[in-house]
Amino acid sequence: MRPAPPKILKIAREFLGLSQDDVEALFGISRKTIQRLERGDNVVVHYANSLQGFYELQGIEFVPPAGGKGWGVFNANTKSDPNKLNELGVIPPSKRIKATK
Repeated sequence: MRPAPPKILKIAREFLGLSQDDVEALFGISRKTIQRLERGDNVVVHYANSLQGFYELQGIEFVPPAGGKGWGVFNANTKSDPNKLNELGVIPPSKRIKATK
């Protein structure tokens, strides 16, 4: 997995229709850490990779630069219904993924 740039992580989150608070609740990484990752401030590579992996599990495909073009983000959740941004529903606390340190 090639690490996505900070702005691409933000775009992926927004593409899923999630707020930073949503990601905090679902993934277990603090909102402050998400903000730092999306700004590129003091990024801990482990957290950036974990967050990217979480978005990939939710249907996001990160497309690295190729052929003179920049990064891309594809949301597989829109394949069958372009109006559908994500597959996430209400996830009980017992089923939430916690970031590993």
